[in-house]
Amino acid sequence: MACLAFVLAALGAGQVGAHAFAKDIILVFCGGWCANQLIRGPGIFRSQVISVLQAYFIGVLCCALLLFVVGWMIFLPEEYMHLGHALVLAATFTTNVGLVFFPVETGMRFDGLFDQLWIPALIAQCSVILALLYWAFAARPLRLLTVLGLLAVTSLILSLIDSPMVQLLPIGALWAFLFGAIPFIITNRFRVLEYATQIGVLNFVAGVLVITAAGDTLVARALVAMGLAFLYLGSRPRASHPEMSDLRRRWFGMVLHTFLWAVPLTHLNTALSITGAPQTNFLPLIVPCLLFAIFSWTIWQHFEQRRGTNQIVISAVVAFVLLINGLIGLMSEGLQMRFPAQAQAYIHALDSDQPAFECPRATQGPLAGLEVCRLGPDGPPKVLVWGDHQLDAIRTGFAEAARRAEVPTLLIAKADCIPLDGLQSRLSASSDMSGQECDWHSSQVLQALPHLKSIRQVTLVADWAHYLEVPKAELFQRAKVRLGPMDGSPFDVNRQADYVASSAESTIRALVDRGLLVSVVRQVPSHPRFDAELAARASLPGVGLYVGMPELATSVSLQDVTDRHAPIDTLFRSLSQTGQMTYVDTWGAFCSGTRCETRGGLASDYISSTRLSPSGALALAPKLAADLARALTHAPYRRLLDS
Repeated sequence: MACLAFVLAALGAGQVGAHAFAKDIILVFCGGWCANQLIRGPGIFRSQVISVLQAYFIGVLCCALLLFVVGWMIFLPEEYMHLGHALVLAATFTTNVGLVFFPVETGMRFDGLFDQLWIPALIAQCSVILALLYWAFAARPLRLLTVLGLLAVTSLILSLIDSPMVQLLPIGALWAFLFGAIPFIITNRFRVLEYATQIGVLNFVAGVLVITAAGDTLVARALVAMGLAFLYLGSRPRASHPEMSDLRRRWFGMVLHTFLWAVPLTHLNTALSITGAPQTNFLPLIVPCLLFAIFSWTIWQHFEQRRGTNQIVISAVVAFVLLINGLIGLMSEGLQMRFPAQAQAYIHALDSDQPAFECPRATQGPLAGLEVCRLGPDGPPKVLVWGDHQLDAIRTGFAEAARRAEVPTLLIAKADCIPLDGLQSRLSASSDMSGQECDWHSSQVLQALPHLKSIRQVTLVADWAHYLEVPKAELFQRAKVRLGPMDGSPFDVNRQADYVASSAESTIRALVDRGLLVSVVRQVPSHPRFDAELAARASLPGVGLYVGMPELATSVSLQDVTDRHAPIDTLFRSLSQTGQMTYVDTWGAFCSGTRCETRGGLASDYISSTRLSPSGALALAPKLAADLARALTHAPYRRLLDS
């Protein structure tokens, strides 16, 4: 049962809910095992624990060494640092603490390779708690059982709180461990050993019936755990058989090593698929997992069979080597010198994948609740820059432009929300927000404009190719944003470009009628065969290990990109020709007379097909500054219409 629980935990790695039941099973059996060794005496407890620690440390060290070798061929520097972070936590049995208080979430491919080690860390922490309580109250069994019972009930109640702090730490997981330990400790005081199997069957059947009738409830989990604990107690032999103890320890060590290898190899198998599609053929994965597990298990057996005082020394040395291995990875970041100079440009771009600065949330006024950045000199804002994730990517460029032009500027952006009025948004189910939030956001920005009396110009920035569904603009297809009219009529996906064009025309006309200058920043030229992360990985010696690595290109012909952006340019140039708006051309920063490049210097100007890095954003600063400066000479002559 414990072996099965480890397998289930491995299959549900990274999702606490997916293996919560498996976690309970593991803790119940480990709690029973720990209590049994404590009852047998300090000497036996010490030898058994040292053997388990050796199995764990040697298995993790073997995994780490393989990952360092393979990682040298396929890891990016940041992933090496996070691998070291995970190993330091693994060597100190604090992986669960790290996941709760020091989470690492960068979206890189090879992060989380050792996240499953929160289960052994949790077991170790619960074992320490039980051992300390047992040694403190061993002379008074009733008091010991009372303390353990109170702790178990308290932890069981707290486990109902759906929080990583509760689910991953002993706060909410200690109950299952103690439920496994209490039956063994009871046998020292009460005659339950001969009835343990019957009690276990009754509790387990009752738990299954409760689950069938009421679902996964607190009572059901407690009954199942207690049933497994008594079944485990009843299965133990009445007489001591050292040879059977050794056999069980060896087999459980094999299961532990398989668990240690299964999750990292599964992560590697998934991460090496560039397309992101799960690979259904796990046979090539099962064989290496078993071979590596047997290899590390054999090494452990070699040390485990060397009885004597050197067991502690061996365990301490292996743990120290594992810790040093993690510190090296944490500090070196994989030695960036192994990357050629060309790849360094893409690595620098990836290091700045997030916006360069955060926009504080306004707490009062018409923009209250929105994230608003104030750029340029102090004073009443003269320009409102409104956009989506494209604006997020070029915040640095607008900050520099506002400084150069000396124009007080407001910047408001929300990812995947088109900066236009009169459109209804529907986002994919994978999005962490609803389309309604976009509609409310746009409505609030437009309703706030009449109250921002100092605003003279509105500049719109958006990923127009995404909303107009321009084909082949991205290397990887992003989740679509469905846009439709606000009048309640059904969405026609074939008319989305018409909806956007109509909304753009009406929004710009409404802004102009208020006496405002309007400008639209021309979307940067798209590179449908470029991604900075893949470009960096393509320069590594292990690029052949990736499955589905696309053919990449860092430049595109000017004619090709012009044809691709023709629907966007046609829309806004027609409005510009009527004098309603200014179309700010950004292409001069990235294109020559014949080609458009992703790099203009030591760093890549692009992160993805259409997303700029900070260096690319700064390349736009002169153009953006010239556009912002127009607000200094504009008088909002029709502002009285808003009063």
